[in-house]
Amino acid sequence: MLKTVAVSRSTKTAGCAVTYRAGAGNRFGTCPATCALNPTGKGAGTVDADYLAALLDAVPRRGVAFTYSHFPFSEWAGELRDGRTVINYSADTLAAADAAHAAGVPAVAVMSPEAWGDSGRNAATPAGVPVVRCPAELAKGFSCSDCGNGDPLCARLGRDFVIGFTAHGPGKRAAAAGADDPGGCYADAGNCRIHWNATAQAGQDESDAQAVRKFARQLPPGAILRHHVAGDIGAD
Repeated sequence: MLKTVAVSRSTKTAGCAVTYRAGAGNRFGTCPATCALNPTGKGAGTVDADYLAALLDAVPRRGVAFTYSHFPFSEWAGELRDGRTVINYSADTLAAADAAHAAGVPAVAVMSPEAWGDSGRNAATPAGVPVVRCPAELAKGFSCSDCGNGDPLCARLGRDFVIGFTAHGPGKRAAAAGADDPGGCYADAGNCRIHWNATAQAGQDESDAQAVRKFARQLPPGAILRHHVAGDIGAD
């Protein structure tokens, strides 16, 4: 199931187009069952090939699109190209982010508040790759549409740094702990969970692949599209 929003009003994504993706009756249905942030132990076991192909092409005219995935990057990294949707590998650890970076895959990682040190904004992976804190965490009222002057950091395919997101919300301890303490998905709380649950319960007459292609085509030129505020690329 795919929920589309042409203009987000959420603080983090204000002004951007966004989507939510869920399984039928199960909000975690498109997420890997093995994801460290998934407390249910239930989810997808494989990537949805048809949806992945559509997602990669679902970019607004003269705009950019990006998303994140907890599936092993080996399953989709070979499809990344300039001009396509940028899929960021969501790493459980900075060591895992290093592996993605070494393979030429853009990576993000969840950070504990303490990991930023005295600067509060920069860190490094074990291999010495810079970790840049999400700018929205450092400036009030800052959204993805403000990031990079229309070229958000997460939408940059060939970047030479990892992006860090500080664990937050009710599950922040579990999120920072990674696989050692399953759970902590930020989307599993608050308004995001409400939208995600509604997506899982909604009916749909077309496939997610058809829906995401159509949505991207309808957006105005130059739009910024963030796929999957909640959800992933798995086969429900």
